[in-house]
Parts: sequence; C-alpha cells; structure tokens
Amino acid sequence: MKKLIEIKKGEQIIIRHIEESDIDGVWNNFNEVIEEAIYLPVLFPVRSQFEKHTWFNSLQRENEICIVAVHPELKVPLNILGQCEVSNSEWDAATHIGKLGVIVNSDFRNMGIGYHLIDFAIRESKRINKKKKITLSTFTENKRALHLYKKMGFRTVGIRRKQFYMNSKYYDEVLMELWIEDYLKKNDNPYGNRVRFS
Repeated sequence: MKKLIEIKKGEQIIIRHIEESDIDGVWNNFNEVIEEAIYLPVLFPVRSQFEKHTWFNSLQRENEICIVAVHPELKVPLNILGQCEVSNSEWDAATHIGKLGVIVNSDFRNMGIGYHLIDFAIRESKRINKKKKITLSTFTENKRALHLYKKMGFRTVGIRRKQFYMNSKYYDEVLMELWIEDYLKKNDNPYGNRVRFS
C-alpha cells in the first residue's frame, strides 16, 4: 500500500514501505541528522554497507515498519526525502507498543512530509502489527518536532533531565505517547482530496 501526496512546493511525493533500494537514501538522511548534532543522541554516522544491510535485514525479520517519502523525479539515493520507523518493544509484555522515530531531509522540512510519514506509519503499525500504542522521545530543544507531535495528539508523559551529553552540553529528553484508537477517532479522514491511496 502507498499514498501519493502533494507538498507545499506543488511536487508529488510517494509515501510507501521501504524497499531494499532505499537503504542508502535512508542512511544518508540519518547521517545528515547526526552531523546537525541537535536532534539525535548518536555521535557517529553509519557508513558501512554491512551495517546498513544488517539493519534492513533485521527490520524485515522482525516485521517492523519503515515508511519512506520518495520523490519520483530524483535519482537514487537522493530520492528518499525522509523516513519513519516504528520498532517493536524488546519486552514480551509490551508487544502492543511501537517506538517511533522520524527523519526528514533538511531541504524538505516544513512541507508536511513528517506528518504524512508519521500518520502512515501509525496506521500501518496497527494494520500490520496490531500495535495499540506508539511511544517516542525527542530533545526539549527540538521545538518543531514537539509542535508536530502535540498537534498529532501525542502527549508528554515525562522528561528525563540531562539524559544525553553531546558537544559539551546536556540535553533533556521528552517522552511522549499516543493511543492509536484515540488518534484514528480524531483523524478518520485526515487527507481530503490532496492524497490518493493505491
């Protein structure tokens, strides 16, 4: 399943499940965010093809969700504008919970791509993996992400003070959650005419 959206620039973008040919594009976005050094508590980029393919194989084996935003007019790997992953909990008694992480390429932020990635990932997590709740975390400084998460219905359930230490500075981590049924009730038909499913 995939959907076609129109972003603010008037360009049409495909939102769909990851394919193996998307791996380099996904990791390019991830490494770009690491280099920004303000959004992820990761210090070193992933360059090894072995590491990238190990991640992809694990994703497939664990039946985890990874949704990508694809620009059909750009060449691989620049065609991957962003991604949203919902990973499984490591606890046996928490298989109903998915942990969400989202990244959007810096050239395509503030265009609605993050919203569509998250929305699709939430819906697919329920449909495919029977998830009931989605959790996530972000830095308190990441105001743009916090605004989007709150707008989508995520609520803050806690803050871990001085959770990460990067670039000679401590960062607080905001913990958020969303019950999928509540989200779906409020967003029964969120797309209007600007989105097509296929």
